[in-house]
Amino acid sequence: MSIEEEIRQKAYALGIEKLGIIKPEAMLDYADRLRERMERLPNGKALYGGFMGFADVQKNIPWAKSIIVAVFHYGHYIIPKDIGDRYGKSYLVDSRFNQDSPERQMLIAFEEHLHDLGIKTASNEHPGITAMRWAAYKAGLGIIRRNNFLYTEKGSWVGITAWAADKEMELIENHSLVECSENCNKCVKACPTASLSAPYTMNMATCVSRLSSSNDAASYDDETNRQMGGWMYGCNVCQEVCPMNKDKWEDTDVFPGLADIQRFLLPSQIIHLSYDDIEKHITPKFFYIKKESLWRWKLNAINAMVNDYKEEYLEDIQYALKDEYEVVREAARRALDTPVRFGYGKTMSNSTRFKEQGDDC
Repeated sequence: MSIEEEIRQKAYALGIEKLGIIKPEAMLDYADRLRERMERLPNGKALYGGFMGFADVQKNIPWAKSIIVAVFHYGHYIIPKDIGDRYGKSYLVDSRFNQDSPERQMLIAFEEHLHDLGIKTASNEHPGITAMRWAAYKAGLGIIRRNNFLYTEKGSWVGITAWAADKEMELIENHSLVECSENCNKCVKACPTASLSAPYTMNMATCVSRLSSSNDAASYDDETNRQMGGWMYGCNVCQEVCPMNKDKWEDTDVFPGLADIQRFLLPSQIIHLSYDDIEKHITPKFFYIKKESLWRWKLNAINAMVNDYKEEYLEDIQYALKDEYEVVREAARRALDTPVRFGYGKTMSNSTRFKEQGDDC
């Protein structure tokens, strides 16, 4: 038995869905894909230039002689209904820094097996040692569909991990997946901000997932805020509407620790949390928003409440007028003057409605 086959069998025994091994030079053409993206988007160079390092793995890891790529299915967890339409599913069941998750334990056991075989490895859970989706594609583990996600036979609800290895190996898998229909444009049409402006073309500057986890700009214009809808962190839209994902989510298991923080994740609750509590309960799981930018959570909460309005949110938004950050107080003031649409179609500004109830704001 070859060492590649031994590695594959161990991976499958541990529960990894797909495993492949590529040579480092197989990633070099990723730079071409980045250049294509840069040409398509006016701000492409600023957004995508920083990913060029993913194309040349050996520049960062000179001893790397192969790249081992593992794909695992995470679409088997129960997503609580009250947060399922507000958070990207991949973030809710993110195993990268959750030592209690079966996926994390599986990947740790697999890497230990590589070490037992005498293979030196290097990995990086965030952001990774290379472009994960492209590496999985090059290893034959799936295809990249028009919404830019990697798909296996189980859809796009998959995680990808890669290790640089000091042993020359190669293992390219086969699959029977069919390409997207040229007539299918559902993901492009459904994108809330038109970030997915064309198949395989995504503008990071306007992607809801990027905007909702941004540590940069403090606030967005009214149109962008409206387009973000009720999303608090991440977005599922282009994956949810994809026909290739139909009935792929199994919804059978409980993700470790999610129930413990679920009550903190509702927008009306986040508004009332101290920043210490946000850092303690939310940041460890949703780590893209840094400590110095925790105000982003309250901006997202206010925006989500405005876009998915309920009468009880008025009191929460008013509470935000006392926040320690001016950017949050200003967002609350704007929210109280923003027209909101009620279920029966009537529009009225929050501030007007507040005053009609006899409150001075």
